[in-house]
Amino acid sequence: MMKKRVSGLFVVVLAIFALVLTGCQKNEAKEDRAEAAIDWQMISPEKMKEVLENDNPSDYQIIDIQPKSDYAKGHLPHSISVPAYPVDTEELERLVVDSADQFKDSDNPIYVVCPGGGGGAKRTISLLIDEGIDKSRLFIIENGAKKWPYKDDSKLWVTE
Repeated sequence: MMKKRVSGLFVVVLAIFALVLTGCQKNEAKEDRAEAAIDWQMISPEKMKEVLENDNPSDYQIIDIQPKSDYAKGHLPHSISVPAYPVDTEELERLVVDSADQFKDSDNPIYVVCPGGGGGAKRTISLLIDEGIDKSRLFIIENGAKKWPYKDDSKLWVTE
């Protein structure tokens, strides 16, 4: 009888310990900003091409979050390099936050380009919204820099 109580108590203690550990892990897990409940605004490469060809560069801003080496290989003209991709650590997030002030002083659209047009751009936009930039100004360039279809046009793709 004593063995049943001890082993029953052991099972209960073990179960409580497991629940505590599981609860702690969930609390410590950082929510991915790319999964935020934001109505992401996308712009197709074709529409972005129209912006680059027809609008004055002072009427928009482009944030390119590609790593420095990828940015040097090619980027959209007039883009501002904020090499924060994949924006998944505090250090990389800080790069975005520290650059946010240069995008606050206008109402112009801001286009964010990352290598693939997904999570990194979403994380960047989430941070910029937290920094007070109106989400209606923020757009993700679909498919990102790696699949930019106009790389053969020097007016639409700059290499260093």
